[in-house]
Amino acid sequence: MPYGATEGLMKSLMRLSQLDLPVPDHTHMSRRAGEISVKIPRRPRKGPTHVVVDSTGLKIFGEGEWKVRQHGVGKRRTWRKIHLAVDETTKDIIGIEVTTADWGDSEVFPRLLDQVEGEVSQVSADGAYDTKGCHAAIADRDARATIPPRDGAVPWGDDHPRDGILEEIAAKGSAGWKNDSDYHRRSIAENMMYRLKQLGDSLYSRTFERQVTEAHVRAAIINTFTYLGMPQSVGVGQSAPAA
Repeated sequence: MPYGATEGLMKSLMRLSQLDLPVPDHTHMSRRAGEISVKIPRRPRKGPTHVVVDSTGLKIFGEGEWKVRQHGVGKRRTWRKIHLAVDETTKDIIGIEVTTADWGDSEVFPRLLDQVEGEVSQVSADGAYDTKGCHAAIADRDARATIPPRDGAVPWGDDHPRDGILEEIAAKGSAGWKNDSDYHRRSIAENMMYRLKQLGDSLYSRTFERQVTEAHVRAAIINTFTYLGMPQSVGVGQSAPAA
């Protein structure tokens, strides 16, 4: 919520609860957001982690899509990129970086992977992460890289693990490699982006520091919801397995 709406909501809750407690005004909330350190809840890993990564953009300051189409992108219209690392098994956020739109996914990836605690068994990402820097960061964690090489990719030589991916794709085809390598599990990261945007596709804060705080608060909310319980999807005509 924007800070003004948050102030109004909290005052309404205090009245409904018949509590005489002070509520900070929206200006105070905004200033505090630039200083607060958000602790994102993370449960300990029970074993090696299969990390899936992706990024998405959130609008700030917001201009209407019609205006953009008619007059082009205004100087105030811009985006913030949210980079997430997600545990493929537990489906919680285990790494987050917030950048301007000028930063490429591969540039941010090493910092994102550094946030992942414990042993990493595999990292799955799309072709935007097909760089030597990303592969080196994954190798430093003794993990397996599941990143599809870009179109027209050539071997890097020196028995680089990426060359093995090229050989597997040549032998099995792209679909066969993706199936055997569990690359399709990267969709967990895409699903997390969808969940993130259910809290809003725009950031309401006006300074970068506060936008980072706002994004971290959203990550904390999502992890809290995840730990409360995830829905169990069952196909039509099938029975849910016993708990």
